Amino acid sequence: MKLIGGFRNLAPVPVGMTNRVTAVRRPLVQAGGAAAAALILVAGLLAGTGWLYVFRGLHWLTIGPRIADSLPLLQLAAADGQPLGRVALAWVLAGALAGVALVELSPSRRAAAGLAVGLVVLLVASQASYALARNLSFSNVLFSHGPGLGPVLEAVAFAIGCALPRFMSRGERARPWAPRRSLVPLISGLGDRRLRGRQDGDAGQDDGDRHPVRRGNAGARP
Repeated sequence: MKLIGGFRNLAPVPVGMTNRVTAVRRPLVQAGGAAAAALILVAGLLAGTGWLYVFRGLHWLTIGPRIADSLPLLQLAAADGQPLGRVALAWVLAGALAGVALVELSPSRRAAAGLAVGLVVLLVASQASYALARNLSFSNVLFSHGPGLGPVLEAVAFAIGCALPRFMSRGERARPWAPRRSLVPLISGLGDRRLRGRQDGDAGQDDGDRHPVRRGNAGARP
């Protein structure tokens, strides 16, 4: 009987409190997904620069005119200009790798995010390299010096590469049972699962509290 009385004294978790916790944590989960996407895109930009250095060292794809400021760190050696074919392949490849990591986002969203992040990061890096090579103040160079065409073309090629894995994205949407390959929805989904699991656990606890009381009352009857 003491056990039955203890179950009766347990108060269920208010539904409003659970909803408030969910409303507070959901924006945090979404912000975490956006931060993860930004990190993936920045890693893709670093990969594009690395691929371009590799192709330069191997003397591959010397096709097309030289694009100035493609490798800003080589400005002092006057080797920053690289052939168009080499620049295009390196950055489309880097964008495709980033697009695979973000495959559950739509191709247009991937391309827009890749273009925005690529323009900001590559233009700032170009200006910083220009100031470093000439021993100038970065604050004076940032808005006064016009960068070359390289960072802009690289950002465009990177955005095109980000949009390429669209067929894989459509295939995964057609197969909901397929495992997720994108990192951003995985991070966001993990937070949602925890929230849903907590709500289900609270509901299950309430049901579990009611059943022992009913059994106890049934056993107490003559």
